[in-house]
Amino acid sequence: MTEYENGNTYTPNPEHSHQDKTPQPHEERYPKGNKFVNILIFIGWFILAEIPIVTMSFIVGFSVHMDLLTGTLATLLFLLLTGIIVWLVRRYYKRHTYEQPKKFKGKDIAINIGWAVLLRLMVIGMSQLMLVIIGSNTTKNDQMLLGNMNSKPSPDQLGQVFPVIVFALTITFIAPYLEELIYRGIFKETLFKRSRFWLPFIISSIVFASQHSPTNWVAVLMYTFMGMIFYLAYHRRGNVRDSMMVHMLHNGVTGILILIGYFTVLFS
Repeated sequence: MTEYENGNTYTPNPEHSHQDKTPQPHEERYPKGNKFVNILIFIGWFILAEIPIVTMSFIVGFSVHMDLLTGTLATLLFLLLTGIIVWLVRRYYKRHTYEQPKKFKGKDIAINIGWAVLLRLMVIGMSQLMLVIIGSNTTKNDQMLLGNMNSKPSPDQLGQVFPVIVFALTITFIAPYLEELIYRGIFKETLFKRSRFWLPFIISSIVFASQHSPTNWVAVLMYTFMGMIFYLAYHRRGNVRDSMMVHMLHNGVTGILILIGYFTVLFS
């Protein structure tokens, strides 16, 4: 209680002294730090995000020529390196985000599954369009991940089991986790205020497409639309975990195809 010179008193309301400082869903929020520095840091994360897939692809390809111990050690070193990268990106995002993590409810999971189904249908449609116009329905990125689907390797041409399984898990879980933190979370929340939609929506989707090495205009459109769907999943609640789920569901199809193809040849 505070007493003023005129004898009046004032008792503070306890509710006012303990106001919730958690950002509200429609409250305007701004990026932390210098925008130019944030752009440079984003470019660094953009480059770093390439390391896990490229490294694991290399290990799988060369594990054919490695003994079991060397292939296993190389894969374990990859897991250590990838763990460090994931920790660095996650730590940076948590320090710079202006959004609060949100729990999944049944409705959120259903919506994310719907996004994943829409994404899969879009990819199938664009792949058929690519086949008609370009003569091939496989992008350069898919060729790197799945190999040449028209040729069947012999068992002695296969990589070792452990690296291949880790490769499939990397595609399914690690790559989507990193890419969503970087292309949706970090990109939006360190470069744009919360209320901005169209500019980050378009630019992040184009940047995402460029990361997948499209070699024709149909592939450019396909990966750009893919980035847009991920962004819409993220934007719905300002929750990067939503776009992660959609991305993992989508990439999980590729991961399963890799394992089915591998073990079909291995046991043939």
